[in-house]
Amino acid sequence: MSQGQAVRARAGLLTFVGLLYASACGGPYGMENYVAQIGPGLFIVMLFVTPWLWGVPMAFASAELSSRRPVAGGYYRWVQAYLGEFPGYLAGIWSLFSSFIDNALYPVLFARGVAHFVPSLTRFEQWLLAVLFISALTFLNYRGIEVAGRAAVLLNAFLLAPLVWLMGVALFHWRHNPFVPFVAPDTTPGELIGTGLALSMWLYSGYYEVSTAAEEVKNPRRVIPMAIAVVTPLVVLSYALPTIALLATSSDWATWTSGQFATGGHALGGIILAQWLFLGSVASYSVIFLAYVVWWSRLAWALADDGYLPGALRKLHPRFGTPHRVLLSYGVLYAVMAAFPFEDLLIADSWLAGAYTMLIHIAVLRARRGEVDSSQGFRIPGGQVGLWLNVLVPAVTWTALLVFTKRDQAWLGLGCLVAGPLLYALTRLLRPRPQVG
Repeated sequence: MSQGQAVRARAGLLTFVGLLYASACGGPYGMENYVAQIGPGLFIVMLFVTPWLWGVPMAFASAELSSRRPVAGGYYRWVQAYLGEFPGYLAGIWSLFSSFIDNALYPVLFARGVAHFVPSLTRFEQWLLAVLFISALTFLNYRGIEVAGRAAVLLNAFLLAPLVWLMGVALFHWRHNPFVPFVAPDTTPGELIGTGLALSMWLYSGYYEVSTAAEEVKNPRRVIPMAIAVVTPLVVLSYALPTIALLATSSDWATWTSGQFATGGHALGGIILAQWLFLGSVASYSVIFLAYVVWWSRLAWALADDGYLPGALRKLHPRFGTPHRVLLSYGVLYAVMAAFPFEDLLIADSWLAGAYTMLIHIAVLRARRGEVDSSQGFRIPGGQVGLWLNVLVPAVTWTALLVFTKRDQAWLGLGCLVAGPLLYALTRLLRPRPQVG
């Protein structure tokens, strides 16, 4: 990770696939209430269409840059290398802000899932549950990427198994067209587009972040692109197939809330399936949080290593080799962020993710310009046309999100974007200047 701080490559293909699937998906749990907001038909269509607007371009760019430059800090250092110090700093700091916001979503979803079965829980009690969740999984991250990866594989298998059971049972109870109605009534086109794009960008994110731990992966130039190729179609199917199966068995889509898979599982398979699906949702939020803490703690470490965060955060755990001081800081910040409303967090995260994603796509363009040998490693398919489509399609998607986002939900994302250049100027001002002569 740093000069003088050697890190052993511990994660193999299976371990890495487990962590990548967790950060790119982690199952369909937690998105159920958006079926009621958008409408069943449009929601299903978005699950199949929006990967091409956001997730697939991210996967392609991640695979190419990981093949070119597998370094600690990943995409932050990609942008820094290909575009310069200031864009690199913005990619890092915007992603750091996003890490505070995005990973705070999963403790909130966990608490909501518990509240679905225990409606008497107050909002403060739900927050306490979220803090307990954060504390337990942050502590587990001290053990390193190998332990986290093994846990991710087991948790992914546990959360997917009841969904397969649910889909199998649903085949014998197919009564409704899952695409009807196509759009929820009493919603404006702007609300549908804004909410749908924000949700889709959230569902199909998580590809760039894996690059931050590239030095801890065995043969990263081969393993990272291969893992992306395996995981991407699995992500789409994991979202779409269980949702279609459950919609086809009942017409109560307008009442869907977080925890709906467990509710539907109870009607189709009884208490055992319902409880397993509930525990599957807990496993889902756990494995996503676990994976993102791995990736983003390495990003914060790289920023500290470059002097953009306090130097004390550079210290690694003497036994496990993990950035334990970063992990402790994240745990405290996540506990604070978990008190914010979920929908506001989702909009802000989409604003930030779009901003640093655009910098990464531009870095791919710059990398191609300086290319000497194009025969090595993965390349975005389609030549120059494919390369430019891979940049322009997500750019248009993100722009549409900005246009259709509700103004009263945009304050946090806009504030974080503006804070990036201001913090860079402050950092440059406070940084010790080199001695001359």
